Amino acid sequence: MLNKTQAIVLHHIRYGDSSLIVTLYTERHGRLTCMVSGVHSKRSKFPPTYFQPLTLLEAEIYYKQNREMQRLKELACPFHYTTIPFIITKSSIALFLAEVLYITLREEEANPALFSFLFHSFQLLDTKEEGISNFHLLFLLNFSKYLGIFPAELAHIQGARELSVFSHMPEEAWQALVDLTSTSLAAPEKIFISQKTRTLLLERLVRYFALHIDGMDRLKSLQVLKEIFN
Repeated sequence: MLNKTQAIVLHHIRYGDSSLIVTLYTERHGRLTCMVSGVHSKRSKFPPTYFQPLTLLEAEIYYKQNREMQRLKELACPFHYTTIPFIITKSSIALFLAEVLYITLREEEANPALFSFLFHSFQLLDTKEEGISNFHLLFLLNFSKYLGIFPAELAHIQGARELSVFSHMPEEAWQALVDLTSTSLAAPEKIFISQKTRTLLLERLVRYFALHIDGMDRLKSLQVLKEIFN
């Protein structure tokens, strides 16, 4: 069955000389894996740039339920990133978030609210000029709500102090956490967080995700992100 859907690129690996196996998160079907042939050939109709992490696409897919590998018919890129590929802080955040999504989004079922959140979040990342160094922290907190793992204790920071993963943090980190939980993803520039505190909160949030989701403790991009903000 041929159908159209918006999609977000999570991951790709090369297959053979010129093909790719691409993992997408789609509006209509959740997570899908697709074979894309001839991407690196001169006659390819799909530019390799379409398969960079977090690229936003419109796809026509020959979809068959329970098929392990779907086939793409057409692709279009309705929103071309103008800063993410060229600003190292943004591209590093994009790589990190793509890996987080690749690990956490495993269901082959539609979740329109989650998809809309992701689609618009990455548009924000591309267009925002200030506060980018806080973006991934705000994203993780908001994303945890869609996964059903947002720590309710964070609504009452005193209660959160009793969570082992957030225990023994300096007061500066607690204040930053308070600010993050009350700040919109669209306004990361409203929070000032020192580099040291930002790194600490990132480590604690990843550790919290790892308590609920297998694989989060093996993020390859985490160290890269830490180095970028050092």
